[in-house]
Amino acid sequence: MTSSNGKKHRFISFLFVFLIAALLGTALYYINEVRIARRDTQAIFDSALAQYGTKVRPSDLSPERKKVLLDVEDPKFYSHRGVDLETPGAGMTTLTQGLVKLLYFPDGFRPGIAKFRQTLIAHYALDALISKDDQLLLFLNMCYFGHENGRAIHGFADAAGAYYGKEFSALTEDEFLSLVAMIIGPNAYKPGTPAHAERVKRIRAYLSGQYRPAAVLDTDYDGTQRGSLADELCMAILRLLTDATPE
Repeated sequence: MTSSNGKKHRFISFLFVFLIAALLGTALYYINEVRIARRDTQAIFDSALAQYGTKVRPSDLSPERKKVLLDVEDPKFYSHRGVDLETPGAGMTTLTQGLVKLLYFPDGFRPGIAKFRQTLIAHYALDALISKDDQLLLFLNMCYFGHENGRAIHGFADAAGAYYGKEFSALTEDEFLSLVAMIIGPNAYKPGTPAHAERVKRIRAYLSGQYRPAAVLDTDYDGTQRGSLADELCMAILRLLTDATPE
């Protein structure tokens, strides 16, 4: 019995040390990833802006259009620090986190564990070092709008030409809203499709106040997206790591 208890205690001790080492190693990994991101953020941002240009600037948006874009994509954009896991309808990806997907994951972003790196970089690097207006400037010109005729469409100016054959400044209010409706799933919500028409209808109900999102993940504005247990656990951990409450 004594020998058996000794083996049990040694195993528990080993398991405890292993878990502590794993946690420490994970923490050091993410600390280093944030350090690298902070070192490289300005250069990454400048390179992306040079590549995608500044055809559309925040000042090109009327106050009404700016409000529509942010209400749908990131309601607390100007008050959060890169992460918002509290606002109903905001989803798990802010505008800042969306940029992180494009800027810091050159091989593509795969949902899952990458969410932690994405969120930490958004909070501690991109939002900390790049102004909100500059983030919005890059988003307006880099945002992905799906593929059309085998070509990737990036930015509102490109999307206006591809889907409506117009300059961005010539878009009607309805056409602008239709592009905003695409952002959550550009290839699934293309103008002219039933899915796109339904999403626009739900966005209108949300913007008018007729519908209020039921939870953070209710980005479809239909009350069904409340998040799995895994989603809730992930958000709880991210809240602890980032203090993700808009000011």
